Amino acid sequence: MGLTVATITLAWNNRTDAGTVSGGSWLTSLPLTNLQNRQVQRVARSSNATNASTQFTIDLGQARAIGVVALVVHNISVLGRVRITASDTAGFVTTYYNSGWIDVWPAGMIPQSLLEWEEDNFWLGTLSSSARAGFQSPYIHLLTSQQVLRYWKIEVSDTTNTSAYVQIGRLFIGATWQPSVNYTFGAGLGYQDPTLVDVSLSGAEFFDLRSRYRLFDFQFDYLTDSDAYGYVLDLQRLNGVSGEVLVVPDYEDEPNIPRRAFVGRMNQLQTIRQPQPSAYSCNIQIKELL
Repeated sequence: MGLTVATITLAWNNRTDAGTVSGGSWLTSLPLTNLQNRQVQRVARSSNATNASTQFTIDLGQARAIGVVALVVHNISVLGRVRITASDTAGFVTTYYNSGWIDVWPAGMIPQSLLEWEEDNFWLGTLSSSARAGFQSPYIHLLTSQQVLRYWKIEVSDTTNTSAYVQIGRLFIGATWQPSVNYTFGAGLGYQDPTLVDVSLSGAEFFDLRSRYRLFDFQFDYLTDSDAYGYVLDLQRLNGVSGEVLVVPDYEDEPNIPRRAFVGRMNQLQTIRQPQPSAYSCNIQIKELL
């Protein structure tokens, strides 16, 4: 059987900033409105870890096509779960979308060969609590089909969080796009380290530590006319090198989504080329936003 890879998913035009967030119980000094600030270190923090406090709704102002909801730079523990619902009324009288309760950190992230029998996460291969501290990956929920609805509710259940609160740096909610033909094999994903290295006359090295970020470089070689001009060119026009772009290289590779998927920006803009009469190509490089 040949290797199968799900088509890449991209999202831009984050609807969060134009919406109105409310609900739950959040600190006055770290309010819910911080979810609408791209500086992800300015987090929204709940006043405690009860389910009643760690929830919120967003009113998009009008019905919008939504295909993804992401919680960026969060502290949700390895036991935390999230539920996302949507309605056409502020009171959620009728719910038209309900994700059900979903584990934030998927099973299978850690191979069993790397785990000891005595460890609590041996059977599921989930992150340990100590390993969780090293991950800044967003929680990304892709809807099975895009929903055109105005009111969205995000509930977090993480009552045993050792911090006794839940905090989130940014909300990303918007429409998604998948090309007709996936990106070409040969894509690259890795961490970049902007740490500055200073070498003394003796050869000793000193480091000005900086935060590492992911860089994903991929190539489309068989874009259709509508994909090239209706989506990729529009992505360049609307976002430039500063706009937020959410990328999920393979949504079926669930155990590795926290490693591979992130919210970033286009590091540079490349021209769309036409190597064949009915196919277009373009290289895209996305740098993670910290």
